[in-house]
Amino acid sequence: KSSTINALIGAKKVSVSATPGKTKHFQTIHLSDSVVLCDCPGLVFPNFATTKAELVCNGVLPIDQLREFTGPAALVAQRIPQAFLEAIYGMKIHPRPIEEGGTGIPTGEEVLNAYAAARGFSTTGSAQPDESRAARYVLKDYVRGKLLFCHPPPVDPPIDAKVFNRDLYDEAHLPEKRRAALAAHAEALVTGHDDSSLLDDAELGPLPPVQGEKTHRLDKRFFGPGAGQSQMNMPFHYKYSEQGTVVSGKQLSGRKFREMVALEKDVDPAELRA
Repeated sequence: KSSTINALIGAKKVSVSATPGKTKHFQTIHLSDSVVLCDCPGLVFPNFATTKAELVCNGVLPIDQLREFTGPAALVAQRIPQAFLEAIYGMKIHPRPIEEGGTGIPTGEEVLNAYAAARGFSTTGSAQPDESRAARYVLKDYVRGKLLFCHPPPVDPPIDAKVFNRDLYDEAHLPEKRRAALAAHAEALVTGHDDSSLLDDAELGPLPPVQGEKTHRLDKRFFGPGAGQSQMNMPFHYKYSEQGTVVSGKQLSGRKFREMVALEKDVDPAELRA
């Protein structure tokens, strides 16, 4: 509602936020001498939202309090083309091939895995891609319009959503830094020096590894002088084995010799003593 009022007036008269429930009090704005707009707390539910996932993508439900992100992420993956997602985030999505049962369209899990891998988001302990953290970033970009999708008007015959939004996914709708990275990548392909990557941007690419004092100490011990001289710890019975006998030059005798022979022949050592 607040965004609609600002759009009608043509200036920022009321505060807006991507988080639903920003408006806390009732206020009136005079659009003209005969029209007064009222902005009040409350949510406007869109008539084309039929599931909770659509309510999240439409900005009705807060993303920071979201626990189930699979449905909303799947909607984003279906609506935004794969090439545009890869270009705007500088990542590579690996959808399941059609011959292996895939549909050719990336799933929400595949998009989140690619985003988490490009940003270095991983879970604690298992070191798996942190899909939950990646989902918050991707869904917030969708709600704020960085990943733009417009529903076609309800006309008869219906308009295909992909055809209706086709002009939104060109190079002009990419951030300036991403356009520059794409231009450098295309120039490298033409000249034959394909040394650049869309992940070279420090801001949009993967995060650099963080090295603390503990890491420096570990590296110093591992790569320091004399670190390459390893010492092999052998088991206690190594000197009695065939290899150990050759190394030490010692031969078994007496009781130990009889026990070794008994073990090799699988007999009782008492029989050999007799």
